Amino acid sequence: MARVEDAEGRLIIDRLRRAGHDSTYEVDSGERNLFHYRCPGRPHRDAEMPLVLVHYPTTTQRWDVRCSESCKFVDIADGLGLEVSTATEQQVAAGATREPDERKSAATMLVEIAEELYDFGISADGDTFGVPRSGPKLVRMVRGGGTSLRAQLAREHFRRLGRTASQQALTDALAVVEGIAADGAEQRLDLRVARRDGALWLDLGDATGRAVRVTGSGWSVEPTAPVLFRRSVMTAALPEPQRGGGLADLWRWLNVTEADRPLVAAWLVAVLFADVPHTVLSIFGEQGSGKSTAAKVLVGLLDPNPAALRKPPRDAESWVTAASGSWVVGLDNLSTIADWLSDSFCRAVTGDADVRRRLYTDGEHALFAFRRCLVLNGIDVGTVRGDLAERMLPIHLTTISERERRGEEDIWPAWEREHPRLLGALLDLTARVLAALPTVELERRPRMADFARVLAAVDQVLGTDGLGRYLAKQGEAAVDSLTGDPFITAVAAQFAGQTFVGTAGELLKAMSPFGNVRPGKGWPTTARLVTTALRRQAPTMRKAGWSIEDDDASNHDKVIRWTITPPPPATCRVCGHRLDPALGPDGLHPLCAEVVQLAETSASVGQKCG
Repeated sequence: MARVEDAEGRLIIDRLRRAGHDSTYEVDSGERNLFHYRCPGRPHRDAEMPLVLVHYPTTTQRWDVRCSESCKFVDIADGLGLEVSTATEQQVAAGATREPDERKSAATMLVEIAEELYDFGISADGDTFGVPRSGPKLVRMVRGGGTSLRAQLAREHFRRLGRTASQQALTDALAVVEGIAADGAEQRLDLRVARRDGALWLDLGDATGRAVRVTGSGWSVEPTAPVLFRRSVMTAALPEPQRGGGLADLWRWLNVTEADRPLVAAWLVAVLFADVPHTVLSIFGEQGSGKSTAAKVLVGLLDPNPAALRKPPRDAESWVTAASGSWVVGLDNLSTIADWLSDSFCRAVTGDADVRRRLYTDGEHALFAFRRCLVLNGIDVGTVRGDLAERMLPIHLTTISERERRGEEDIWPAWEREHPRLLGALLDLTARVLAALPTVELERRPRMADFARVLAAVDQVLGTDGLGRYLAKQGEAAVDSLTGDPFITAVAAQFAGQTFVGTAGELLKAMSPFGNVRPGKGWPTTARLVTTALRRQAPTMRKAGWSIEDDDASNHDKVIRWTITPPPPATCRVCGHRLDPALGPDGLHPLCAEVVQLAETSASVGQKCG
């Protein structure tokens, strides 16, 4: 006698019927169903030997297979054209010596399927996952949507047993799986990019599990990676990169000025570095400059996803949801950046953690610690806080003429054709940057020093001066940030050409409006708020030419005293008139800046014509 699972027993019945074997059926006391057939085993093919299949519907949902001549189960299966796996042979052999056990629940069968097919683990963020024991090592998070382990187990349960598992059975099974996974050591999960042993890895995102390996000597497509890449519903497949393309072809898709091209190229190279902070690529321009198209191209080049550009999040919860699913996050048509969103952007750039209540629980919290690459676009986002301004990489696009503008139906089919060669060209540049990085030394280290080193390596490879351009942009961003702070702007005007020395309270008193004039929004109302404002803006003020220090209360009164000197009175380089003191020296009035830009453009055109 052999004992087999319910699905295998039904398959044997089906094959017997298809082969034309006659059968009789009887019920034995409601606990057993007996099916009588002629044995198809190889020793009995020419004899009329009886075969009995006994089904236990109320206990085990398994079948006993009995031949009157003790024919082996493998002979019976062979006679029906069925393959018997090693696991089935072991199970049959063990079942021959056991009495029918109690019926297994659907949850138990789901756990057994999961243990058969997957190895389990837990991420550093406390999320449990499974990795297939055979085939591509594609991480399946235990809970989630269509790509989750839950969905895979439900599908496999139906495939094996021909019936669906209930929601309760799936919930119970996943609770057990999570417990098993939590017993293991923490493992790092990477999203789209990773860095191991000096090599950069890029997940192609397809069903094969292939990844691109990039080193200083070149790049190659590998069948597997030495890292665990997780996927989400936002992970779309990259094309296999092709050699022979050139980075110059990229600028046909991005109407970026020649001076800004090294910055954009360096940002794209830095996207492949998973373990460093990334600047916030901010694309600005008037209507018709192709901001949204440029942002989609930049997102899709290395991390395509179904929602390349998303609307600005309404709160911190929706931001975490939007940012958790993809490595490169694109936000479309920003007009302002609220303080909470500015803080969220800064945390995403540096990889700092954020804590939120886990969904569907009363008090359990989840730790969201992720580093992301951000792409923003808009006509103008207004005044940006200093800490975010230091992390931004502003790129201004030129307007596209009506003659040069292309429609969506022309752009994206052409992009799909050129994407593989553009990706290969970017990987070529990345390999050369990796080779150059060990020789790069910065004279001074700006706030985003890791990006500055990558940019300096790009300059070394391409023969450009992107780093100088980037440092100038940082200074401009610092000035723009200060002009949006009414208190700092007033301090610059009040103490132009002077130095203030005193406490925060004394500074507040010196700056208090006279008469019935009430301070506006953003004006500190207490000495503590003045101290907070000065500490927050001090790095930006220094970058804009201010001198600002405090004595850390190392005086007789044990009170913090500030020494603040605004930058020298600024004058316009064109007309010579005085500028806003907060703008710093050697600036330009907006109208004069337009005149200079027009003159430079005319000179450039003249050189080309000559």
